[in-house]
Amino acid sequence: MYNYQQNRNTPPDSVKKQYGPFFKEDGSLILDWVGEKANITSKDFSDKKMSSTGLRNFYNEFLRIKQLPTEHKQEKLILIKLLVAKANYKEINSKDRRSKIPHEFTIFITKLVKEIGEDIKKFENACLIMEAIVGFFPNDKGE
Repeated sequence: MYNYQQNRNTPPDSVKKQYGPFFKEDGSLILDWVGEKANITSKDFSDKKMSSTGLRNFYNEFLRIKQLPTEHKQEKLILIKLLVAKANYKEINSKDRRSKIPHEFTIFITKLVKEIGEDIKKFENACLIMEAIVGFFPNDKGE
């Protein structure tokens, strides 16, 4: 039971959408993000009408960045930051309803990128989070 007397300005977790934290203080991945949290998040994106193709496109972008050579660190960091702009663009500007992404996905990407910061190891772990979310994503055909 949530105690509103404790903090009246904070709604219970069941009311607010919670993404993150994704990483522990030492930078390692919180394992629930490749398990239960990834499963719940995946189903949430599906419920908000995100297509599996849209999700896979973002996952492929993560992989493309990850596969850049190590000496291209600055380029990787720029492309990681651009993921937020790409999510915002797909949410707002897409004329094709099938290619739009839900606001919740934009929030998720924004929080993930913010927590990655300039840590390439965190980004590589974020790729595992995305892989888990794609893996748990319900089949578009409802099977």
